[in-house]
Amino acid sequence: MEINKTSTEKGITLTLSGKLSAATAEEFGGAVDAAAAETDALILDFAGITYLASAGLRVLIGANKKLRAKNGSLRILHVAEAVQEVFEITGLDDAFDIQ
Repeated sequence: MEINKTSTEKGITLTLSGKLSAATAEEFGGAVDAAAAETDALILDFAGITYLASAGLRVLIGANKKLRAKNGSLRILHVAEAVQEVFEITGLDDAFDIQ
């Protein structure tokens, strides 16, 4: 998995590529936690994500809770159809701001 961070006045964007699996969830979680500690507006660009496992979903749920607790926001952009299906099958498509 590759993670690139961009900071702007609107928040932090993490641009991701590869598979978000059990093997990469710890790295992803560390990057998300660090970014969420720095901003109230976190954007995850999923354009390069080809696979999303339950371990990745756990990281997303935790980040969403942390940001909402401080009145922040988590947006997920450019979700591939196969990854969108994971959100829909798990019922989490309504829990996240997916654009």
